[in-house]
Amino acid sequence: AGSVAERTKLEAYFIYSVVLTTFIYPIVVHWGWGAGFLSAWGAYPDSDGVARPIFRKNEDSNGMIDFAGSGIVHMVGGFSGLMGAIVVGPRMDRFDEEGRAVPLHDGNKTLQSLGAFILWFGWYG
Repeated sequence: AGSVAERTKLEAYFIYSVVLTTFIYPIVVHWGWGAGFLSAWGAYPDSDGVARPIFRKNEDSNGMIDFAGSGIVHMVGGFSGLMGAIVVGPRMDRFDEEGRAVPLHDGNKTLQSLGAFILWFGWYG
């Protein structure tokens, strides 16, 4: 997650990425996709084999349908970024001695435009 990439050493970020992709992401993906307990595709089949997911196990039950996988992917990324940012803390020199926020620099407009173009090109081909 970009929320911790610039705040940690490279080795720590690699460990964070390996733990996330090896242990956390596959478990959460299973919950939402396939036969996981959040899935609409048959987490709890009844005696007739009809899918009754999400907790109640009756005809009123329904599950989560994740359009193209974007819900699970962005949920895991968002929560892992939030947890990483909480653990690591604010950026160095983000606050002055009195605790007031220091304005962030604007960054490189050329690289920002190039990144936006690359994303646009990838989405629209």
